Amino acid sequence: MEKWAEIFNLPLPECKKCGICCLCASPSKSYGELLEKAAQGDGFARDFFSIFIPYKNHDQARKICGSIVERVLKSRGEDVVFYRCRHYHFEKKCTIYNERPNLCREFPGSPLVILDENCAFYEWSQKCRESYKKLEKELEELKNRKKQLENTKYRKKCIDLLCRLKRSENEDYRFILTVPAMSIVSPGWSWIR
Repeated sequence: MEKWAEIFNLPLPECKKCGICCLCASPSKSYGELLEKAAQGDGFARDFFSIFIPYKNHDQARKICGSIVERVLKSRGEDVVFYRCRHYHFEKKCTIYNERPNLCREFPGSPLVILDENCAFYEWSQKCRESYKKLEKELEELKNRKKQLENTKYRKKCIDLLCRLKRSENEDYRFILTVPAMSIVSPGWSWIR
């Protein structure tokens, strides 16, 4: 999270401990992919399955966090599994808060995840996305300027070549055809009729 805050120069907010992230997790990997990664020893996948258990269906998840479920389904399709933390209780909150794994400590991990509007990171995430869009736009403008500069350099080379030919006192060369990466210079007679 710190790297995102540093990249976009936006200080991280303080977590409100609302628990929505504990009640409605939906990783970008499918259930099968996560299971395979956990079997291969992937730390994130193993931590995830040690904490989160899947809801039976989307309706069960909707009862707890409807707005997130709808937004995730809209952006990623119906093939999404929603999870809840086995250590979270409505009255006691997180029962392992001091020993929670890194994936909980580093939540949301990226400003690009779908967050609840009441999450402390929601507004921060929106600002990061705006900054990201600005950076994308600036990059596109820089690419366009680079292309214009390359075209300008090419035109200048062509103009310089034409000026040298005009100054040439040698009358044997009366015709020139300039094409990118090659020039055809005709001697005093022409093969074009």
